[in-house]
Amino acid sequence: MKLLVTGATGFLGWRSATLLRERGHEVVALTRPGARKHVGPIDAVEVDAGDPAARELVRGCAAVLHFAGVPDPASAAADPARAVRENAGTALNLLEGCAQHGAGLVYPSSVRAGVQPPPDEYALSKHLGEEVCRLHRARATVVRFTSVFGPGQLAWEGATGAIASFAARALERAPIVIQGDPDRTRDFTYVDDVVDALERIVAANRWDETLTIATGVSTPLRRAAALVVAAAGSDSPVETPGGNLPAGENESYRADGKPSLPFPTRPLEEAIPAYVDWLRCHPAAQGRTRA
Repeated sequence: MKLLVTGATGFLGWRSATLLRERGHEVVALTRPGARKHVGPIDAVEVDAGDPAARELVRGCAAVLHFAGVPDPASAAADPARAVRENAGTALNLLEGCAQHGAGLVYPSSVRAGVQPPPDEYALSKHLGEEVCRLHRARATVVRFTSVFGPGQLAWEGATGAIASFAARALERAPIVIQGDPDRTRDFTYVDDVVDALERIVAANRWDETLTIATGVSTPLRRAAALVVAAAGSDSPVETPGGNLPAGENESYRADGKPSLPFPTRPLEEAIPAYVDWLRCHPAAQGRTRA
């Protein structure tokens, strides 16, 4: 298949483009002009996903995997208008290209987007992106994620995510601090399993649906931190000072009841060591770790 992958220098976009190319697919990787290549080198076209010029890149593609956008609640809270533009406006632009060239769009969203009212600006911007996909004439499928982690996620380069943060701290043998309720849960899904599921969605022409990609297992943050410390062979203490968190951050999130795509997922006991091993070997870790 020929696929357009946006956000190709970010965590999910980079890993998806990399794995899909390794599997023999023709991937057109798209990144905004001047975007830093945090994770690793990738051959990409530099065009903003909201630029009308991006529509022509859809020509000949079976689908667009649209990972470009504002990826985290803190950034969305700091600039809500930008979050709406990046998480909804760019989707509208690419859907215009999909309608013109007969492609489908996969819109990666979040289980937060299904909470009413949206708990924060990030969830609101993703909810608006979902509505754009549902209302547009082009084929589109919304895929809600829980908490995705794995290769390509670098806390040292600004990536968010609990396991990414825990792993970076553990490799530095620094304390892991869990603010708020340490027993709030997340459904952690390994990124390579997610890419498998997205590939299946496009291959099976699963359009005009809202699906959830999750393992179905809820894990307390305290438990996830302990697994990371063990995988890193670290002596980092796990500190739980409590305290207040921004709206939406101290809640537990799990699969939201939308249809789930059956696909194999690896347990955390396997996935976390695989990620820690990848992270330990990445150039960003050199000089930072003593583990």
